This record gives sequence, C-alpha cells and structure tokens, in this order.
Amino acid sequence: MLEKTMKITRLHGLVLLAAVLMLALPLAAQKDFSQTEKETLAKYKQARAYFLKGGEFLKNGKLDKAEKEADVSLGILPRYADARLLKAEIAYQRGRYEEALTEVTIAKDDFVTVKDLYAFSYQDYLDRLRKQRDDLENYVKDMSTNVSDKGSSQGRNPAQAAISKAKQDITEIDRKLYEPIPQTLEVPAEFHYIHGNILFKLKRFGEARGQYQAAVQADPRHGNAWSNLISIHFHSGDQAGALKLLEEAEANGVKVNEKLKKSILEKK
Repeated sequence: MLEKTMKITRLHGLVLLAAVLMLALPLAAQKDFSQTEKETLAKYKQARAYFLKGGEFLKNGKLDKAEKEADVSLGILPRYADARLLKAEIAYQRGRYEEALTEVTIAKDDFVTVKDLYAFSYQDYLDRLRKQRDDLENYVKDMSTNVSDKGSSQGRNPAQAAISKAKQDITEIDRKLYEPIPQTLEVPAEFHYIHGNILFKLKRFGEARGQYQAAVQADPRHGNAWSNLISIHFHSGDQAGALKLLEEAEANGVKVNEKLKKSILEKK
C-alpha cells in the first residue's frame, strides 16, 4: 500500500556531503581558500547543528520545535537545502501540502547551489590525504634507516612497530584515494521521494510517479520509493507494469511491502 505518512529516513542531512564539508572546515586557513568560502563553510557548520536538532524534534513529532530550529538554520544559511527540506517535511506532516510543495521545490533548487562548494571541498579533502600519504612515506623511509643502524633488537622493536602502523595508515589512505568520486552532485533520492509524497497527497498522481521514478534512479535501494512507485502502477490498473517494477526492485535487493507484493502476485 502507498505510504500513509511520510517516513523520516534522513535526519542527519546529506551524509557524505556533510562529512566532506566538515573535513574541509579545518582547511579554511589555506591561502587559496577565499574569504567567502571560509564564511560559507563556517555558516554551514553552524546551520547544520540547528538542522540536526530540528530533525530530532520532527522524529519525535514536535513540529513547532522542529520548525523553529529549521528557521534558525535557514536564517544562518538561507540556501541550506536540507533545512528547507525539513520545512517541507513539517508542512507535509501538518497537512499543508501546497506549502510543502513550495518548500520542497525550493529545497531542490537550493541543492544545486552547493555543487561548487562541494567540488572545492572534496578536492581539498583529497589533497590533504595525498599530503598525509607523502608525510607517512617519508616517515617510513627515515624510520627504516634508523632501524637498520640500530644494533640491538630492543631498539628495533618500537621502531618496527611504528613503521608497521605507518604502512597500515598508508594502505587506508590509498583505499580512500581510490574510492569512486561520490555522486552527490545530483539531487538526492530523498528529495524526490518527499516531493512524490506531497504530489500524491495533492492527487497529482502522474507527477508523483515521476518523482518516485527519479528517487529510485538516484538510489536503486530506496525501498519506500519503490513501494510507492509500484503501488501507483498497480492501483491505476497497470498490473504488468507493477509486476515488472516489483521484479526490478527485488533485483536491486529491495524488500517491497509484503501486502502489496502479495496483491500483485495474486493478479499475475
């Protein structure tokens, strides 16, 4: 069945983007880091704290308190997409669907504005990892020379332990450096999912279906979006389409609503 209420599945913001930006904050003193970027990152850190608090209030059904925190967050960083999405979630929970639609539309537009900031921050993060790796390699070389010069095992053991630890750190840095570049430059699945829920409540079913489709394209394992997308097809009489989507969702490792799945298979 289509979700009766919006499930709050993201109270911590855009996890990877948040983590990258937080990693970038200590770099603000670099000479190639502009004053505007330093100020934006500082504001982001401050605004995020209020957003997280608001998310916890929303999780516990305290909508007035959640909205207050969201407003403070947006007062600090007016184009903070997560805080704007929180406003959309609050309006949805209150049944103010037109207001929620306005908020989620703004949130998606505002998410686009973080692309440049994200790209700059992630590049700085990679640069810092490379610098750490170079420092560790030099440390290993220096320590290896010292170990070979030592005549007793008593002197070698602590140094060898330090070398081993440094090599482990290098391996971990290499793992991070060779990770695929995170695909967070596109609007995240949850934005589309919430947008779809709002449109469904407004009985704009075709548009809602498009948003759920965008959600599963952005995150093929978004179970709620899959269930809602399948449900729209099924209840509109497109049983073949619903079955095909069900199979596709399960192929992606998604556990679809059992009641919905049973209904579709019975009509097969």
